[in-house]
Amino acid sequence: MPETSSAPAGLLTLLRNRTFLLLESRATAAGVGYTVYLATILWLSLRLTGGIFLAGVLVGMETAVYTATFLVGPIVDRVRDKRWVFVACYPVQAVAAFLLGLTYVLGVLTVPVLVGIVVLLAALWDFTWAADSTSTRLLFGKDRIFAISGLGSAVGGAVNIALYLTAGATIALFGAAGGSYLYAGLLLVGAGLACFLPIPTPGATRVPYFAGLREGWDLFRGEAGRALRHLAAFQAVLGFFIPIPLLLLTLNVERFLAGSQSEFAGLYVAYLVGGIVVGVVLGRLNPRRFVGSVALVAIVLTGGILGAALLVAGAYLLALGAWFAIGVLATARSTALWNYVQGAFPPEILARAAGNTYLFVGISSTAGAFVVGALSLVWTPAELTALAVAGFALSAGVGYLLSGTRTLAY
Repeated sequence: MPETSSAPAGLLTLLRNRTFLLLESRATAAGVGYTVYLATILWLSLRLTGGIFLAGVLVGMETAVYTATFLVGPIVDRVRDKRWVFVACYPVQAVAAFLLGLTYVLGVLTVPVLVGIVVLLAALWDFTWAADSTSTRLLFGKDRIFAISGLGSAVGGAVNIALYLTAGATIALFGAAGGSYLYAGLLLVGAGLACFLPIPTPGATRVPYFAGLREGWDLFRGEAGRALRHLAAFQAVLGFFIPIPLLLLTLNVERFLAGSQSEFAGLYVAYLVGGIVVGVVLGRLNPRRFVGSVALVAIVLTGGILGAALLVAGAYLLALGAWFAIGVLATARSTALWNYVQGAFPPEILARAAGNTYLFVGISSTAGAFVVGALSLVWTPAELTALAVAGFALSAGVGYLLSGTRTLAY
């Protein structure tokens, strides 16, 4: 659909809309696949080393590669049909994921091989993430980005939950190998669905690479760029603390739940399901005029619930509730800021806007993952949790003081 067209409004209409169904199905396959992969490398690291230091290194390296998305943004913005980005990248990622599981089963997975696979997957995600940042806006316009994502959660919620439970069961029963194979399969499904989903970009132009790169950074200039500059500064602080919750989840399972593979999977699934629920709520509310407020409230509450999660870490049912709530808050924050970037800028420059904005949060998240992984060798879970609580409070304070972030809207 062109930028000026209106998106389907009702659930029944969406269920009959081929474009919406393909968009959501492709995104679900890839998104669930990534969450399976993330759980796989977290658990694999814990099994290989007995702690989260290697997990912090892997997440840090992955995030460091993601910061290079600003370099691929000009390339993706030039692609006149974004589906070919997914069709080209997903199969290669599927092969890499399959090799991750195969080398583990054969007993030849070394740390260098593991790092190489993580880096390759992350480099290809730079392209698909940049393309994903444009898809909803290009197909449905900017006014209903929250509504489309929320209704997508409502329509696909049962499917997502079933897939997450399948993923959790796969990891619980078959460990890292099962998670890797499932990830590979979901990527191939995503590639197949993408073949049937044209994502035309009417404003795409074949400008020279460095000219396109400069156009992306021009968005940060002048009064018009104040919100982006403030958002960059805010996320540079927040990013350091973003990796901590899932690292803490992994560490808490090791310390308080006897390293149970099944209980790790259960807590991780609770975290993911919380994200589905809040996606539906945000879609219903469509808070595009209050993006900054949604993000700041979610960040403040995240710190508090992380503290509660530590207190109930040994009580599995209560821990499920705590990690469900953390998933709600983490997704509320990330969805609000992600949707802002999609809605605030012209479609033909969206990949560059998203990649340039991520650079700041990515650099600090890389540092945070490395530092927290290293600290886990000498700090207790209580000390790491205290760091997270203080960090999220600090981040919210910085965001509130920056007027461009506090009033973020589109």
